[in-house]
Amino acid sequence: MLKSIVAKHVVYNSENPSGKMKISTKANSYLILALLSGALLPIMLGIAGSMNIFGFLVLAYALAIPTAYVLTVKSGSKETMLKYVKNKKKFLQIALIGLLNYAFLEFGLTFAERYISASLATVVYRSYPLLMLLFLPLLLREKVTKYQAAALVLAFAGLYFAITGGSAFSIGSDSTMIVFLIGIAMASAIATILVKKYMFNMESSMFIFSIANFILFLVAFIITGANFGKISILDIISILYVGIVYNVFTGFMYYSSLRTLKTTIVTNFYFLSPFITFVFAYLLLGEAIKPYYISIAVLVAIGMVIQNFDKLGGTYLAKNKAKSANKAPIFDVSGAFAEAKDPLLKSVLDNGGRILATKVRSKEPYST
Repeated sequence: MLKSIVAKHVVYNSENPSGKMKISTKANSYLILALLSGALLPIMLGIAGSMNIFGFLVLAYALAIPTAYVLTVKSGSKETMLKYVKNKKKFLQIALIGLLNYAFLEFGLTFAERYISASLATVVYRSYPLLMLLFLPLLLREKVTKYQAAALVLAFAGLYFAITGGSAFSIGSDSTMIVFLIGIAMASAIATILVKKYMFNMESSMFIFSIANFILFLVAFIITGANFGKISILDIISILYVGIVYNVFTGFMYYSSLRTLKTTIVTNFYFLSPFITFVFAYLLLGEAIKPYYISIAVLVAIGMVIQNFDKLGGTYLAKNKAKSANKAPIFDVSGAFAEAKDPLLKSVLDNGGRILATKVRSKEPYST
């Protein structure tokens, strides 16, 4: 059925790619803005040290819910959001993806930064784009090539240096927190792939993400005594940033760009985030940047550079390798149709279906 839907609705003229360029430009703009705003997250979580963590996150999501609602309404997605809320299966799918990413990330980083520096926490957590490579064949059926495998090896070498505190053999004093952060990075890797797999309306998803996390942290807050602790000016600044900027707009922009652009392009670019965080941590928190932080970042950065030579990574992984060996690469272009209005396309994408494309040698636009 998917093949017939695409044949009926998709006509691509390679000589007039203005629509493609428009989508790509928007996605690139979102990616840059998400990079800059997201690099501040570890700093903002680091300055919120005097409050109860659950209380801090309850207040952040109390701001995120109305902000995400306004985004949903202004984008014309309110009707779609209501359909998701009424559909128990879809609501739970979106809510679980939101919990898998935001709950683990924000509680985990806030907790970890009470024991280790924001810079070290960042460089370990930001390995998650490479950790995504472990799950791409299974969850998105994307090929992982030798270039990507080499990049993944370098990423794990960087994580090894993080665990050993820059030593080749001895275990560092921060090893427990590092392993904890690797687990958080793994959760974010899976959640990010699921966002790309299930093409739910992004504005509606941000709203449901916020509701799910608010409920979770409210329950945890009540169970642990419902005590906010001392709230400082820095806490308020952090709550405003996390609740409004990061939980809604940064997430929306990052996931929107990820859906549209090739996964490896996004991961390559997004690894600039730790370096930006290093600068913020030095300027705002006065943190020293240890040499082995740079070593970890460089190892993973080399891995990202290696991926630039990769032409087949991210293409669709056919089930029958023998039959597909001599055929042109197949590309997953589902992200270009993420905001499609056609009910059939929306239904296919919402349920994890994919829209695939390949190059056709023809002087005329391809159509059927």
